[in-house]
Amino acid sequence: MLAFEDILKLIEQYEVITIFRHIHPDCDALGSQFGLKQWISENYPDKKVYALGEEKCTQGRWPESDTADIGIINRSLAVVVDTANAARVDDQRFLQADKVIRIDHHPFSDEFGDGWYVNDHAAAVCEILTGFFSSTDKKLSSKTAEYLYKGLLTDTLSFRTSNTTADTLRAAARLAELDLSIPEINRELFDHSLKYFRFGSFVRSKTEIINKHLASATITLEDLEEWQTTSTFAKNFIDELGHVRDFEIWAIFAARQTDHGTVYDGSIRSKTIPINGIAARFNGGGHKNASGVKDLTDAQRLELLEVLSQELSSLEE
Repeated sequence: MLAFEDILKLIEQYEVITIFRHIHPDCDALGSQFGLKQWISENYPDKKVYALGEEKCTQGRWPESDTADIGIINRSLAVVVDTANAARVDDQRFLQADKVIRIDHHPFSDEFGDGWYVNDHAAAVCEILTGFFSSTDKKLSSKTAEYLYKGLLTDTLSFRTSNTTADTLRAAARLAELDLSIPEINRELFDHSLKYFRFGSFVRSKTEIINKHLASATITLEDLEEWQTTSTFAKNFIDELGHVRDFEIWAIFAARQTDHGTVYDGSIRSKTIPINGIAARFNGGGHKNASGVKDLTDAQRLELLEVLSQELSSLEE
């Protein structure tokens, strides 16, 4: 387990630093990635820093990812943020870096890299980085703070998740002190287009309620074609199901066409019931109350819903 001092020494040691995120990146992945890049670039202007990854996030405005050839990666310190296992890293070339470390807040599940700082009590990696930056005598700019605040705000669902703590709020307050426009950031992240608004209504219309306390919406390939959108975009609507008092667990699945047929990627949430262990059995994982699954056949999707339903039933007995 690395300490903040160890991470700082490694950053100071390497002239080239590459920063990697997970596939299907959310705002915590991007906020921690671009926040770390911004902080290093401002405090160590002679270093070469690259934020790498192919996929994009539809929530908020983010810089374009950098490009780097394998020669650059080979001589770099690779920092993997917000990623619990090696297979979920967006750019697998991170394995060819001179040294690999990771900074994460997911429950520890995969021992990869040459060292790691993992705090699964933190609400977001952006919370961890706020603590790291604040522990040094280096500059923490409003631009870095903006990236971190976006990740912290979204990963806690505006400070509504069960892992939001006093430390989380102190981190948010520390960032807010750095001349952030809180209302503008909120509008950027949470204001939607008319299409988004209408698609949210469509998702609610597709919602099936199982045993009163489990809600599930499945978006098919035909649905995606009709709405001219993607499975990644559709899965972002998980929160449309999260404000119903009766629902203890809710899930959204979106179809994706592969060379081997149709598969489903899904997002699962719960109020208090641990779901990450169940998700791990279905090509996924994540946090105790917020997890994802991927590459499920339709039969596996139905099996997962049955397992979740049984989990609810066993707790009610």
